[in-house]
Amino acid sequence: FMDTLQEAGIARVILFPFTGPETQTRWTAAAMNRELDVIVGGYMTHHSFIASEGGYIEDDVPTRIYTHAALNGVRSYVVPGNKPDVIADVKQDIHAACPDPIFYSPGFVIQGGKISEAVKVAGANWNAIVGRGIYTKPSMREAAEELASQL
Repeated sequence: FMDTLQEAGIARVILFPFTGPETQTRWTAAAMNRELDVIVGGYMTHHSFIASEGGYIEDDVPTRIYTHAALNGVRSYVVPGNKPDVIADVKQDIHAACPDPIFYSPGFVIQGGKISEAVKVAGANWNAIVGRGIYTKPSMREAAEELASQL
């Protein structure tokens, strides 16, 4: 899979390694060995994801994923923009192994996240991922400009 990405000219791969730490380690190494930037996610934006919210994923699994990623040299992470407390927790949990992470966050507009709140917690190395909040609007330019004003 990583060979195919590299051959296609892909520069980055996003992994959500819910299959466990061994697979996470192998996929991360395979990507890095092919000079692909690895971005790891462990927490989703939707409701009922973790067990304490009625979901299937045990509450500590996302933390374990992010921490394992940091220990494997990953510097970029997907974190839920509509859950600033989770962003703060991830930042703290990985700090020892990754003191200057790069964050990418979905979960805005439609899912209720506020760009201004997420950026306060995430810091300067943060990127908002906005889809429907722009492409479903009559003027995508105006929607993008309004969202950018929240930075």
